[in-house]
Amino acid sequence: MSSDFWRGRKVFITGHTGFRGSHLALALKKAGAEVFGFSLSPSTNPNFFEVANVGQGMSSTFGDVRDGTALKASLEFSQAEVVFHLAGGGGLRDSWDKVSETYSSQVMGSVNLLECLRETATVRAVVFLSSDKVYRPSKTELVESDPLAGGAPAATAKACVDLILESYLQGVFAPEKYNKHKIALASARMGSAIGGGDFSPESFIWQLAQANQAGLDLPLKNPDSIRPWMHVDDAVSALRTLAQGLLEQGPKLSGAWNLGVGTSHQMSVGQATEIFKAQYRNSSVKEFTLASKGSTHGLLNSEKALNQLSWQPHVSVEVSIQKTADWYKQYFA
Repeated sequence: MSSDFWRGRKVFITGHTGFRGSHLALALKKAGAEVFGFSLSPSTNPNFFEVANVGQGMSSTFGDVRDGTALKASLEFSQAEVVFHLAGGGGLRDSWDKVSETYSSQVMGSVNLLECLRETATVRAVVFLSSDKVYRPSKTELVESDPLAGGAPAATAKACVDLILESYLQGVFAPEKYNKHKIALASARMGSAIGGGDFSPESFIWQLAQANQAGLDLPLKNPDSIRPWMHVDDAVSALRTLAQGLLEQGPKLSGAWNLGVGTSHQMSVGQATEIFKAQYRNSSVKEFTLASKGSTHGLLNSEKALNQLSWQPHVSVEVSIQKTADWYKQYFA
């Protein structure tokens, strides 16, 4: 990725006060981009947006993506060339407590943005943040052509948004009409990310950090559960790389993209906990043996991203956990 590619470019981020949105905004500002954000106020206290002073040096509008008028005004004001749509997220479990809000925010918020894009004169590339949970878990490695399915409301809503995006790509923003609309759109499917500043009540890492700060051992429900672990720096890199590809290659890259980690980034919850504890407490890692095979979360096959975007994760699973532990240790210091 060219170090000067983002310098001076105007970028619009929905959901910029969230965990990944804040990290993306910081990275783009550091790269020299002019960043505009549209989002609800931070949903937790503390939150990374305020802790890291993300709002400094960028334009922030606090609003709801379901408010199409406000969203359109903010997007027009930005005169952005690139849009990252990260708003309308939320945890899988708590989405059952606010089903209507989850669907209206993700689905109608996305439709509002797509309708705004029909009237924009400046936007050329749009990346929608999707999820690895949109697929029907039918096999170990999932590819972009695998069928979508429902689950928790948050996951089902993301699947709905991917289908809506596909509809727009067959109609209003069809590649063969690119000379008219001049917008390339893509869906970035990725799993959850770890890193400093995730203060979500559902975050296992945040719970682990609080326990270590208190000198306690966090009780683990499923220590043998094997998960893929992706650092937020790699997640941000994936989003930026996809957006750059859309700008440079246009509709050739429109559509769905898996941007995940492979088997080398798999580790059990118990093993990850031991590495985090050791880094936090400046001690050696205790040997951890799985009592059983445990469950394995499905992996995204990201060969398409490697072959066409030259993107792959660079932060190893061990370093990801160690960097995260260091961040929280400094936060509490």
